[in-house]
Amino acid sequence: MELSQLEAFERVAREGSFTRAADALGLTQPAVSTRVSTLESELNGSLFDRSGRQLVLSPLGERFLPYAQRMLAVMTESLNMVRNFHSNRLGEIRMAAPTPLLLSFLMETLAAFRSAHPTIDVLIRERNKTAIYDLLLDHTLTLGFVNGPVFDKRFHHLATFRDPILPVVGAKHPLAALGRSVAIEEIYTYTIYRVSMFPHMTAFMDDLVEHARMGSGGAVIALPMVMARELVMTGEGVTFLPQSYIKQPIERGLLTPLSIDNMPDLYSEPILIAAKSRKLDAVHTLFCEILVKSWRHLLVKTVV
Repeated sequence: MELSQLEAFERVAREGSFTRAADALGLTQPAVSTRVSTLESELNGSLFDRSGRQLVLSPLGERFLPYAQRMLAVMTESLNMVRNFHSNRLGEIRMAAPTPLLLSFLMETLAAFRSAHPTIDVLIRERNKTAIYDLLLDHTLTLGFVNGPVFDKRFHHLATFRDPILPVVGAKHPLAALGRSVAIEEIYTYTIYRVSMFPHMTAFMDDLVEHARMGSGGAVIALPMVMARELVMTGEGVTFLPQSYIKQPIERGLLTPLSIDNMPDLYSEPILIAAKSRKLDAVHTLFCEILVKSWRHLLVKTVV
C-alpha cells in the first residue's frame, strides 16, 4: 500500500469523480484509476460502486476512508515535524480565513499569540469558505475560520462566536451628530451600502436598500465588507457591519455606531473549524485558546 494510492482514493471519494480528482492531483485520469485499482486489489474489494450514474463509495470504501484520511494526516504531520526539526522551529500555525475575519478577530489574536509565543512560525492565508474546506481536507492547513453555518460533518467546530451586526456611519456624517436613536426612515435619504453575509441579513438589506434608492441616486450599491467599511469612514453613506470588524475604527473615532428604532437583532456566526481526520497539535491548540480568550465576550461555545 502506497501513499499515492491513498491520496488518489481520498481525492476521488471527495470529488465524486476520477476526472476531477485527476485535475486536483495534477495527474491523468488513467493514472488515478490505476492507483485506485491497485489499492482495491491489495484490499481485495471494490472501494467504489461504479454501477450507477454517480460514483459513490462502496461499503468497504465507506469503512476504509476514515483510516486512509488518518494515515494521510499522520504522514503530513510527520513530514512537518521533520521540517521543523531541521529548521530548529518549534512549530507552525497554518490556517485560513476570509478578509473580514482576518482584519477583525485574527488581527488581535495574532498580536496576542506573537507576544506569548514569538518563536512559533505563522502562516495565515486569505481564502473563501469553499477553498478553506479543501485546504483543511488536504491537510495543507490545520485551522479554518469561516462564517457559519457549517453543516459539513467532516469538520470539528472548535469555537463558535455570535457577532452583532451594527449600523454605522463615518464620524463626520450628519447622523453621527444627532446623539439619539433614529427611525429607519431617516437613513433612507443617504446611500446605503448593501453588505450580505447570511440569508436573514440579506433579506433585511434587500428591503432596506429598495426603500433607500432615492438616497443613492436610484441605484443599489452592493459591496464587499472591506469596501463598505472604507467608504463609510470617508463620511459617505451608511452600512451594516459585524461588531468585531468595526471595533478598532470606532475606538479610533473613525466610525460611529447608530441606534435604529425597531431594528431586528442581526448576528454573524464566525466558527473556528478543523478537519476531523486530523488531530490538533500543541501549537494550534495554543492559538485556539488565545483566540477564544481574546474574543470571549462574543463566544457562544467552545471545545478548546
